[in-house]
Amino acid sequence: MVVALVMTSKGGMKYHIKGCAGQGGFAQVYKANVNSDPDDVVAIKIQKPAFPWEFYMYRQLDLRISGRERSSYGFAHRIHLYSDCSILICDYLANGTLQDVINSYLVIGKSMEEVLCVYYTTEMLHMIETLHNVGLIHGDFKPDNLLVRYSRGNLTEDGFLDRSGSWGDQGLCLVDWGRGIDLHLFPDQTIFKGDCRTSGFRCIEMQEDKPWKFQVDAYGLCGVVHTMLHNCYMETVKKESSDGGSVYLPKLPFKRYWKADLWKTFFTKMLNNYPCHDDRKLLQELKKSFQDYIVSDPQRIKKLKELLAKQRVSLCSA
Repeated sequence: MVVALVMTSKGGMKYHIKGCAGQGGFAQVYKANVNSDPDDVVAIKIQKPAFPWEFYMYRQLDLRISGRERSSYGFAHRIHLYSDCSILICDYLANGTLQDVINSYLVIGKSMEEVLCVYYTTEMLHMIETLHNVGLIHGDFKPDNLLVRYSRGNLTEDGFLDRSGSWGDQGLCLVDWGRGIDLHLFPDQTIFKGDCRTSGFRCIEMQEDKPWKFQVDAYGLCGVVHTMLHNCYMETVKKESSDGGSVYLPKLPFKRYWKADLWKTFFTKMLNNYPCHDDRKLLQELKKSFQDYIVSDPQRIKKLKELLAKQRVSLCSA
């Protein structure tokens, strides 16, 4: 026996629940049709207790990020507040998460191809550069919170560097803004203390009980990249540096056939002495190094297009 679940909001709008799309410790997410319209699909996030902060963060994204850049950060259309819970109505993306992509390699005993890792790293560097530049911190940067976006048309060699054409639709979408921070609500030069307690994604400063700011997203990004490269969460070790000091680096070594100098520079700069108040220059430099690697060989763009097309077919038909 199939039971149709219908939720009616205060304004009379009806959401026909189609199934569970995910759940966490304080929230459940459901796929639903609005007013029985099969073409109007949304994600409904039910949180207990009520939690309007995430909707506030989505509204700040609307106000501060415009154009095609905005599609990289998820959309929330409305929130219904009740005494014991809140119901957030968001866009529904059916393409899965970056964690799903990683798992698709894990189940066949392989790791993601390096050129695909480089591409997604470039995307994520651009995303946090844009975020931090408008005074927003995500605070929970991990593969489960990165939805996959695909281009409407065929990808071409043109437009990769400036993310124009079909490349503007291709990429990732960062969701789950419950731990987001709006820096505009604090005085300039504010730094924070606290521990997210998320295993594998606690920045060095949290681990050492030191103040942090942008480091929380930088470390999260490193954790995502490590998961793409190694199929496991990142553990860091403190190593002696050439100047007599010390640096944090991932515990697992880079494979000999990888572009090891590229990855070592990335992890060294993202995990050590990360800029607290303006990280744009660093992020731009790292992004350019990854972009240069891809465009330096036309075969890499060709390979990237093939991998993304294959990924789309395998995951979206699953």
